[in-house]
Amino acid sequence: MIYENEIHPPQVPRYHVTPDGAEIAIGQASFPKPFHIGLQYASPARGHWTIAHSPMLIPGCHEIYVCCACCLHGVVLSADEVPDGAGRFSMVTLTNENLIKGNLEEMMIDGISHIIDDMPEHPKCVEGFTSCMQHFLHIDLHVVYDTLRQKYPDIDFIDGYMIPTLQRRFTPDILGRRQLVRAVQPLPKQKAVNYVVNYYPVDEDNELTVMLRQGGYAIHDFAACKTYEEYKAMGESQANIYFLENAGPAAKDMEKRLDQQALYLPYAYDYETLRRNLQQAAQILGLDLPDCDAYERTVEEKVRALKERVGDTHIAIDYTATPRPLGLAKFLLIHGFNVYAVYLDAISPDEKDTFQFLQTHYPDLSLRSTMHFKRRLLPRDDSRKYGKVLAIGQMAAYFTDTKYFVNLIENSGLYGYVGLLKLLDWIGRADEAENPKMRDIIQIKAWGCHG
Repeated sequence: MIYENEIHPPQVPRYHVTPDGAEIAIGQASFPKPFHIGLQYASPARGHWTIAHSPMLIPGCHEIYVCCACCLHGVVLSADEVPDGAGRFSMVTLTNENLIKGNLEEMMIDGISHIIDDMPEHPKCVEGFTSCMQHFLHIDLHVVYDTLRQKYPDIDFIDGYMIPTLQRRFTPDILGRRQLVRAVQPLPKQKAVNYVVNYYPVDEDNELTVMLRQGGYAIHDFAACKTYEEYKAMGESQANIYFLENAGPAAKDMEKRLDQQALYLPYAYDYETLRRNLQQAAQILGLDLPDCDAYERTVEEKVRALKERVGDTHIAIDYTATPRPLGLAKFLLIHGFNVYAVYLDAISPDEKDTFQFLQTHYPDLSLRSTMHFKRRLLPRDDSRKYGKVLAIGQMAAYFTDTKYFVNLIENSGLYGYVGLLKLLDWIGRADEAENPKMRDIIQIKAWGCHG
C-alpha cells in the first residue's frame, strides 16, 4: 500500500535550535562535565580509533567477535573499511537459541575453534571479544580460554570485551588498551623500556627518545611493532612509559604482572610539565637531561614567527586531535592566538588546573559538545561567519566547515618540545592553504590504521 504522504510528502518543518546545553562559555562551565549528554549525536568525522581497529596494531593478531548480529554490524563495517582489515577479522553470531540453551561457553569454544581450524595457518595471537549479553548471563570465560589454550598451545589468546552497557570501572577505550598488552609475558630483564599504549608510533627524534637511546636503552614502542616477536619482546623491559591517561591501567597491569615500573610522562604544552617529564625520566632511569632552556627558546622563536603569519585568524580545537585540548588552547592563547572554541564532551582530571586558568583569564572561550543531540541541528557555518577558521582536529574542521585544518589524531606521534615544534609547523602549513580533500579525509575511519 502506498500512503498519501509518500506521494505528496509534507513540507519538512524548519526548526530554530539554540545552542543552549550544547555550548557554554568556559567561565560558566562546570568541571569535569560541562554538558549533560543524553541522546547522542555521532559526527561523520571518524578518524579516531575504536576497539575494532586497535588490535590490528598487534602483528599477526586475529580478531574474533562472539556477539549478537545487531552488535556485529558496526565492527564488521569498521574492520572492512580498514585496508586489508577483513582478513584479520572473524565473527561468531550469538543467537536466541544459545541464550535459551545456556551453552554460551560451548558455542564460543566451538565457534572460535572452527574459525582457527579453517585458517591456512594458525595466527600468533587471537583476541576474542564477548558482548554484553554473555556477561548478563554470566559466561565463564575461564573455562572458554583455558580450553582454547589447551587445544591450541601455539596461540596466545587475549580476552577482549565489547561491553559498552557495562562500564563499571573502565571505559571501552581504557579496557581495550589494557587488554592489548595482555599477551606480553615476563622475559629476562634487559636495559629497555616500552612506550604503551599509543595508536601511533612516537616520533623517533623527540628529546625523550634521544635521551633514552643516549643512555643505552632499547625502546619497544607498542604502536611501532612490525613482528609478533617485537611485540613479545616488550616483556624484557624495565619500565613502561605512557603518555595518555587512558593507558594508565595498561601500564599498571604490566607493572603488576611483569614487574615493570609504570612511568607517566603525559602529553603537555606547558614548559613546566615538559621539563618535569624529562626530569622524572632522568632521575628514575639514570639519564642526562637535555638543554631545556634551549628547546624553550626555539619554541618561543617559532611561535612568534607563526603568530605573525596567522594573525587574528579564528582557531578551533577538538579533543580527538590531542588528549590535552585545553592545554593546547592555553598555550596558543597566552601567545596571542585567537582560539575561540574547543570541542569536547568532558574534561580530563589532568586538565583541571588548565580549566581553572582559562576560566579566570579567558572566560569567553567557547566549549562545544560534539555528542549533544543539538549538534546535529546547529549550523556549521563558522568559516563563513568569521571569514576564515583554522581547525586543529577533524571534528573541529567538520563542525566549523573549514578546509584550513591540521589533520591530527591523538597527537599523531608528536611528543615533547620537538613534538610542539612540529605541531607549530603543521599549523603554519594548514594556515597557508586549504585542504580540498577535508571532507574525504575526515570520513576515513581510524586514520592510519592498516590490516
